[in-house]
Order: sequence, then structure tokens, then C-alpha cells
Amino acid sequence: MKHPITLLLVAYLLLAGAYSVINPIHEGTDELRHYRFVRYIVENGRLPIQGQEPCRSQSHHPPLIYAVGALATSWVETGRDVCAPLPGNPFWGYRYWEVGTDNKNMYLHDPSGEGFPWQGEALAAHIVRFINVLVGLGAVWFTYLAAREIWPRPRWIALGTAALLAFNPMFLYMAATINNDVIAALSGALVLYLCVRLLHDEQGLSWKWGIWLGLAYVLALMSKFNLAPIILLIELALVWVARRKNQWGWWWELNVVIGLITLYGAGWWFGRNTYYYGEPTGFETLTELWGVRTPSESVGLAIQELPNAWSSLWGRFGYGQIPLPEAVYSVLWWLVLAAVSGIAIHWLFGLWEQRVTGQRPTADQLPLPAQQALWLAAGQVALFAAVLFAYMLVSPAGAMGRFFFPGLPALVLLIPFGLGRWASLFVPGRGRGAELIHNGLALLLGGGMAVLGVFSLTNYLAPAYAPPRPWDSVQLAAVPNLTNIWFDQLVRLRGYELSDTRIHPGDPLTVTLYWEVMNQPPGDYYFFVHVRDETGTMVAQRDTHPGTGNFPTSHWRPGNRFVETIQVYLPETAYPERATIQIGFYAPDSYRLAVTGGMGRPLGDVYTLGEVEIAANDGRFPNPQDANYNNLVRLVGYEYKNGRAPAPGETVELTLYWELLARPRANDTVVQVRLARDGQLLLGTDTPMSQYRRSVGNFIADTHYLTIPPDAPAGEYEVALYLFDIFTQNLSMIVAEDGHEIDNHLKLAKIRIR
Repeated sequence: MKHPITLLLVAYLLLAGAYSVINPIHEGTDELRHYRFVRYIVENGRLPIQGQEPCRSQSHHPPLIYAVGALATSWVETGRDVCAPLPGNPFWGYRYWEVGTDNKNMYLHDPSGEGFPWQGEALAAHIVRFINVLVGLGAVWFTYLAAREIWPRPRWIALGTAALLAFNPMFLYMAATINNDVIAALSGALVLYLCVRLLHDEQGLSWKWGIWLGLAYVLALMSKFNLAPIILLIELALVWVARRKNQWGWWWELNVVIGLITLYGAGWWFGRNTYYYGEPTGFETLTELWGVRTPSESVGLAIQELPNAWSSLWGRFGYGQIPLPEAVYSVLWWLVLAAVSGIAIHWLFGLWEQRVTGQRPTADQLPLPAQQALWLAAGQVALFAAVLFAYMLVSPAGAMGRFFFPGLPALVLLIPFGLGRWASLFVPGRGRGAELIHNGLALLLGGGMAVLGVFSLTNYLAPAYAPPRPWDSVQLAAVPNLTNIWFDQLVRLRGYELSDTRIHPGDPLTVTLYWEVMNQPPGDYYFFVHVRDETGTMVAQRDTHPGTGNFPTSHWRPGNRFVETIQVYLPETAYPERATIQIGFYAPDSYRLAVTGGMGRPLGDVYTLGEVEIAANDGRFPNPQDANYNNLVRLVGYEYKNGRAPAPGETVELTLYWELLARPRANDTVVQVRLARDGQLLLGTDTPMSQYRRSVGNFIADTHYLTIPPDAPAGEYEVALYLFDIFTQNLSMIVAEDGHEIDNHLKLAKIRIR
């Protein structure tokens, strides 16, 4: 093809369009509030004021992308109040940190209302999404042009660089939803391109650069306020050219031009903010409405959140509950680290070469404007990394890679260059050989990112919102454990399968169910799976909409047949014994559906699928555990020596097995066992850690006697284990291997008072 960039742009449009179509409306990060901003302008003909909208929107942002969206959708009649609540999924975000498809949807989506051909709200949302896709196209295009300025021949370097941006899964995802982060990326790419062009302009500074850079800065300011510091990059480019061309007079004049254009194009927005909020950014009002952190107290927390910011720069969809495999983030991390180190080592080698030879280094085979352009790109990366971290210090929602999008065009430009710099150090003849490797690396990285973009869509985003797979009646003979169990004449269970009959604490039990819908349900019922042990106490449970959130009963139609696969994770503290698996349906906060067997035989309100054995994990102590309390002691096991089903007046003997990790101080830390029901404390026992004056590494058996009061009501009771400082009353936290805090207590297996 004569113009391969055209093929790349078409591929981007198709892939971003697929992301938009597959991702249900309002599931994107903050998309509902961005959409409300657009509709507020359509319905009221003016901009919203923070805190005065009928429902919360992203009204603190500059209005450019929202005004464009409002203009494009002003003719669409949605037939729905923009503040009307959406049908939410109460089980949203289940084990959100895991790769999977379990309850990844925040809202319940009806295909009849959101399916193609789009109408009403779905049509308006998809129109604005398509505008954002085109905005993303502009960001890719200007990134390509910036790379072509630095490497005019051949064009493969620029093509690979543009592909790194175009097919970044997170960039595709954000381009396919409603937000202002993609126009922020466009602004970053445009400023980068203009500055690179300016550095390569033989005539140096002139009026046109003042006009273009002024307009680009207005675009940036009216896109997102975190782009305000990009003026530093513009100024750096102006200073470099003025110094090289000795055009300081022009430098003063162009700064005046940029200032006047900025004042005219964006000054009204800052004046409006000052009028309504008392300061030009509106940020103080934003923090009052959305919450704020104290920067001096948030450095450690922000550092802990950096991995989330990194992963969400490349692909963590929704609100972060749809991640990619950890290996993807690790590979990208090492690639970027190698690129950064390659650039650093190359430039250091160049300085050493200059000192030895006394001549300007020529190893990179790049003219001075191109070298300055690369320094400018590095500055853009550093600048917006700093902006992102600063925002993390003040905002609880700051650890999101999309806030770095203004620096992403510069980053993707540097990655293949940095990796190629290693070749300039080791390839004989350096110039030509290094150039070929640079070209190959750029194409390889761009192609790899394209594969990742497609793979992320088909294997992670699409399955997260897919309905459960159907099964046909002709397959009935192949259904395992054939049954004919009815749930209130609405649906019947035709078969089931348990993943195992023996399971360890901390592991999941997978339950596969074959359903056939018989009648139209009157509304939404929740489905549950209960795991109950021999005492009748609840070991684990799962409550969810059918289809793990993607096929609620209100969407069922007679004749639907589908396979439900649901996982129930046993707690790490599950007690080793036999357990029963039960299933059923219930109306929210109300009754359960009646269960009947063959010939209408009543079976109550639950159906028992079978039994499993909860087997203890390997270890030297009963029911082995690994709960580290603030690196002071570690719970390594526990047991109920006389059972877990006492009668009132009887005593439960609970023995805890501890490993000392640090020598306890005298009379300061206490081990406490609490017995409670529905949040009401029934009793507790305390053991001072000071009695364990032994060497670090020793193991101690700590027995607590829980005497049940004579008037204690029958039922299930939670047993929780705490450590606290007797003087300050501060609770010790349970910490994971990587140091992050898990909780301030550990729930052991429940007991049942007879």
C-alpha cells in the first residue's frame, strides 16, 4: 500500500468501533456522569454549575468535548430523564481484582433497549462515543506526524509508533466511551507535533507559530485542566529555537500572541469559575463534593497505588474490575524500563564519546532538531507522570492511567527509539544496522500492540458482558446429573455438575447448572449458592443475578435454556469437615421461590445438589493458617477441641496456634476472641501477649474458653480474632506478603448455639 498509515487508521476505526459496540453504555469509567454533562447542555442550553445539578455529572471539567457531543445529539429524543436511576447490579465488582467474567457489569442491560438499531439514550450515547473515536483518530494521526518529523525516512518507525498508541487496549477502550481523556491525548499529541515541527523549521520563529501554539494551548485548556502545565513544553521549544536562531525578539512577541489567544479562547472559562466558585479552576469546590486527600499524608498511599495506575494505562477496563493478565503489565513494564534505560545509556555514552574525542556525538545519527525533539518528548513524559502523581496525592480517584494520556503520545514515540538505542551500542557500523533494528522494533512493537488490542477485546472485554451460553434440548442426554427440579413453576433445573467432591480452604468450588425457563418471571430474582457444614452454619455463599450478572430473570423468556457457571470461594479459615451445597432463588429482601420435584413433590425453598469434603491444607498444626498480624505474630492454625455446636451454658474450647515473629513488649498487645451475632457482641476473651516471653520463631498454643450465656439465643454466631494495643486500643492489621493491609481481624469458622 502506498500509504500504510491509511490502513492503520482504518484498522483503528474498526477496532475502536468494535470496543464501542461491545461495551454496554455507561459501563465505561465515569461514562454516565460524562453523558449527563452532555445531556444537561442539550436540555438546558447552558453549562452546569458544580453542586447545583439535579444529579452528579462531570461539570468540573472544561466543556469542549461535551459541547461538541451536545451539538451532535441535540436532535435525539431520549425519552428518559437524564437523572433517572439505572437498574444497578448490587453484586457488581465481585473479586474485582481477578481476570474473569463474574459480575463485571455495574448495571443491568436489556438488549431490547440497548441493541442495534439504537434508539433514544443508546443512540445519543453511541453518537458521542463515535465522536470520541474520531478524536482518538486525531491523536494517532498527530503522533504519527510527530514521529515522521523526527525520522522522515523510512516511515516504518512512525507507523510502528502510531500503532503503539492506536492499539493500546486502554486507549481503544477510552476512545470507545464518553470521556475527556482522549481529547486530552489529542491535545498532548498536537502540542508535541507542533513543537517538533517548530524545532525543525529552518526559518525559526514566526507569527504562524504563535498562532498555532496558542490555539493548541487553548484546545488543551478547554479539554482538561491537567493539561495546563503543557505550556512548559511549548515554552521549552520556543526557547531552544530562539537560542539556536538568536531570535529573542520573536520569542517575546510570540509569547504575547500565545497569551492573547489563550486569554480570548479560554479566559472566559476561568473567569466563569472565579465567578461561581471563587477561584479560577473550580478545584476547591470539586474536592468539597468528591473528597480530597492531604498530600503530606498521602505519599505512601500514592506509591502503593502506582501499580494500579500503571495497569490502567494499558488495559484495566470499567472501573478497574476487568483487568488483563498480570503478565501483560509485567511485559510492558520491562519493555518501557528497557527503553528508558536504553535512552539513558545511549546519551551517557554519547557524552563520554564527546569527552574523549572532543567532538559532538554522532552515534544516534540524528540532527540537533531531532535530538531536541526527543528531549522534548522525554520532558512531556516526565511532566505528565508528575501531574498524575500529584493528582494521586490529592484525590482518592487519582490512581488511573488515563490521567497520563496527554503524555502517552510522547511515551510511545520514545519506546521503540529507546529499545533501538541498545543496537547503536552493539551493532557493528552502528548507523545503518541500528536504523534497521529501530525500524524492525517499531513494527514489531506496533504489531504486538495490535494483537493485544484485539485479544483484549475478544478475550476479556467481550466475555465480561456476554450472556451465559445456551444449550439445546437435543443435548439433554449429555447433561450431567439429569434432574427435573422446578423453582416456583418459573424455571427448572435439568442438570448440574460440581467441580470437585474434595476442596481445600481458600479454593473455589465451581457449580455448573443447566436451566430451562418455563414461564416469564414477574421481576428480578436473585440466585444463591450456600455451602453449609455439619453444624448447619454457613461456610460460604454466593448471591448474584443469573448469568453472573448478565442474564437477570427479568430478561428471561419462556424457552430460554442456558448454562450457569458460578464459583464459590471457601474462606481460608473454613473448618475441615463435610459440607452440603444448596441452591435457590429469592426476591430481594423477601421470599424464596418454592422448590418442587417430580410429580410436584414439595422440597422446601432450597435444593441440595450434594456434598463435598472440606479438607485441611497441609501443615503441622490443625486447620493450617497464614495470618500475619503486623509482623508481630502469625496465626498458623486453630481448632475447636469440643465441637462447634454448644448449648447455652456450655463452653467452647478454642485453641489458637501462633508463631512469634517479634519479641512482645510487656503488657501491651492483647489477643481477643469475639463472639457476635448480627454485629451484636455476645462475649469476648482476652490473652495478653506478654505471657509469651519466648524466642522469636517459637510456636505457642493459646486456648480460649468461650462460655455461652444461659440466655443466649439459638443460631449462628461469628467468631473473630483481633490483636490490639491495650493502651492505645489500636488494632493490629493483617498484612499480606507484599506488605499491603488486608483487614484488622480474622473471621474463624462460625459456631451454632443449639
